[in-house]
Amino acid sequence: MHPSARLRRILPALLALLALLSFALPRARAASLENRHGIQMLAFDEDQILSIGNQAPGQCSLYALRYARTVLDGAVSSGAGMWSNGAVWSAAGYTGFAGDLDACLDKLYSELNAGRPVIVHLQNTTVNGVSKHTERTSTEEYHLTSAGWDVVNYPHISTSDTYGHWVCVVGFDPAADPEGLSESDFFALDPARVSANGTLALTRLLDGTLWTDNSPLKVLG
Repeated sequence: MHPSARLRRILPALLALLALLSFALPRARAASLENRHGIQMLAFDEDQILSIGNQAPGQCSLYALRYARTVLDGAVSSGAGMWSNGAVWSAAGYTGFAGDLDACLDKLYSELNAGRPVIVHLQNTTVNGVSKHTERTSTEEYHLTSAGWDVVNYPHISTSDTYGHWVCVVGFDPAADPEGLSESDFFALDPARVSANGTLALTRLLDGTLWTDNSPLKVLG
């Protein structure tokens, strides 16, 4: 068979395959920002996040990725292809960003203002003046109610000093100073507990927890 004839025969199949692959790849979208009861946050359907629920043991990175893609796509992410004994960041369109604390906080702020959730790597920090769980990644949860946010003291703890803990940052304090940001200016969907008995929970980051020495941020690439 002449090469040109063979090409004409297989071309439709190749085009169909390319279309299928392009559809399967995560698309870099952006969410709108809204002030929700005093927190400037990316708009998303909380029922979609609650349907994903809290993480399976050892899979905080996968669940953070699923939350991020759900916020971006407006549809529940199944996480298909995003786990292989650890998160496959590129499968969700995410890539690494590293720098000192100021650089990471600036990147966090700019990404959120561009409508893109950021996945953040946390480590425990020591909290003084508490009787339990002095080593923790966060202290405060914000539970969504019809009247606003109900602030609850509920510490989150990284159980691994080697692997740390991954969260999906989706909001910030509107009073935050862009020239003097701190970790506690930001709010995350924390895989440890996005669902507090069926209620959406945001976690406020705790100063001293962003793990700048160990792959601190994953951003939409």
